[in-house]
Amino acid sequence: MPTQSEHMDSSLDTMTPGAGDSDQLDEPLARIADAVRVTVPGPAGDELMARIAAIVSGLVPRDLAQIAVENAELQHELELMQSVDGLTGLRNRQRFFEDLRREFAAARRYDSPLSLILLDVDGLRSVNETRGYDAGDRLLLALAELLMTRLRVTDIAARIGDDDFAIILPRTPQEGAERLAERIAEALGDWVAIGIAAAIPSVGSGAELLDLADRDLASHKLGRTQPPAA
Repeated sequence: MPTQSEHMDSSLDTMTPGAGDSDQLDEPLARIADAVRVTVPGPAGDELMARIAAIVSGLVPRDLAQIAVENAELQHELELMQSVDGLTGLRNRQRFFEDLRREFAAARRYDSPLSLILLDVDGLRSVNETRGYDAGDRLLLALAELLMTRLRVTDIAARIGDDDFAIILPRTPQEGAERLAERIAEALGDWVAIGIAAAIPSVGSGAELLDLADRDLASHKLGRTQPPAA
């Protein structure tokens, strides 16, 4: 009858990977077997080692480089999920501020124009209250889809609040931003209020640019008597 040591060695053999992985895995597996021999003697130790062998044998034959690639892909997907708005698929608020800081710095470094558009969906609350949140979600999705069809690859659209959207326009002066805002207004009518700002030399940061656009948005909202009917 095989001895306990022979049982352990047999279990360890079943866990041994291919030659490419052997150097990286043999030593820790041997340490596991030694620990089991000491802490769980007898048949119970044999059973524990067999269970460990069954678990590890399903893992070690895999190419370690492939595991690293899969881990990197999962990390990328996680980072993407953390930067995207779950409803619209646009950038979320956190990613918007990161992008705005980066694009403002690039505009100053290369002496290129930069503009920002803010959109406020005036009628969203009314739609949610009278038609339900599903209808409100459809309105937001329609706006997001419209933005994606109107923007260049280099433009950045984000949802930065429940009913607030922003568009960063690299290498775009205020006149270009105004033309885009006009096209959006033509498509959506009274559903949105729009504010625009450009990174003129006196603007010192992305935060200041955002503040200017927000003030412009507020001034346009003051001129509106009421949100559109749902």
